[in-house]
Amino acid sequence: MFKKMAGVLAVAGAVLMGLVAPATASVGVQAAPDCQNDTGYHTVVGTGPIRDFSGDRIGTVYLCRTGSLYFGFALYEQPMASNQWAQAWLQRYDNGSWVGEVNCDTEPGGNGNIRPGQRRCWTPNLNGDAVRYTFRVLSEKYTTGNNLIANGATARQR
Repeated sequence: MFKKMAGVLAVAGAVLMGLVAPATASVGVQAAPDCQNDTGYHTVVGTGPIRDFSGDRIGTVYLCRTGSLYFGFALYEQPMASNQWAQAWLQRYDNGSWVGEVNCDTEPGGNGNIRPGQRRCWTPNLNGDAVRYTFRVLSEKYTTGNNLIANGATARQR
């Protein structure tokens, strides 16, 4: 009985000290591995499917946030073939009117478009401090000759 009670107290103490998560811990808003840039993982605000023109889902586009900064992230299920590339854009709207955009090639902060053998890219951050700003992320996939073969976008949101 004493050994059993000591074990229970040890587990309870570890939970209280934050060493072990309790089994009933609630899950809140969490950073997602799919909202990653050069500073780490961030919060997913919204997502949208990237589909080829036959309707097959081939990736996901993400609107991501870290504090008051927003960025776009595109993740394709398969690496680009040798004749393919893709791009993602983060568009900012002010009171519903488009005011500008950045893409994965924009420096500083973007990691470059998605090239053969790669699956993802992110845009630089845009400030979203003012509540009048909303954002949308879109991605397009091309073959040689800039022939569009797939696209997708998030809804405009904050």
